[in-house]
Amino acid sequence: MGPSPAYSYTACVVEAEVEPKTGWISVPKIWIAHDIGRTINPVLARGQVEGSVYMGLSEALMEEQVFRRLPPKLSSALVHKIPSLLEYKSLTSLDMPEVDTVLIEDPDPNCPFGAKEAGQGPLLPVMPAVANAIYDAIGVRIDELPITPDKILKALELKAQGKPGRVGPNHFPAVPYPEPLIVPPPWEGGDGKEVKKNDAAAVV
Repeated sequence: MGPSPAYSYTACVVEAEVEPKTGWISVPKIWIAHDIGRTINPVLARGQVEGSVYMGLSEALMEEQVFRRLPPKLSSALVHKIPSLLEYKSLTSLDMPEVDTVLIEDPDPNCPFGAKEAGQGPLLPVMPAVANAIYDAIGVRIDELPITPDKILKALELKAQGKPGRVGPNHFPAVPYPEPLIVPPPWEGGDGKEVKKNDAAAVV
């Protein structure tokens, strides 16, 4: 996709309440500050940032894709366990907390009018901020999304047994990544086509 002329940054603080008996999580308020460069349209930019908060909180607390493996006689593929968006839950307007949005302006000379993105960047810190708020509230870590009441209860049970109060994968999965493609940009003599390994040394 090509390099970005500038990168934006976001800071997020989440207030979370956790009921230890049920594992139920409530988020009454979120504070978010986004480095936007220059705010060209403040109302639209604020809406984009708060939309990212909505998406991040939905991902943190309820959005989940569950897969199942087909029988070997059919295929070895993984498919959705419940192939219906009726089971793919997102927050409603009644679930959204109060959001305190701060747009940080520091115009970037490499960007149009000094403005940076405000679309997806503010989404990223919401999930870890939720996980950290839960840890601050009850002292357990949930290392996978969504963070659901059953995972909270399991982590609390482990903690009560004197074990680490942590639920989630304990290592990064082994992924058989393919060899990277080398596509030099135009300023390095590229024409949009892949350079083969033997020719790559000459270009680089």
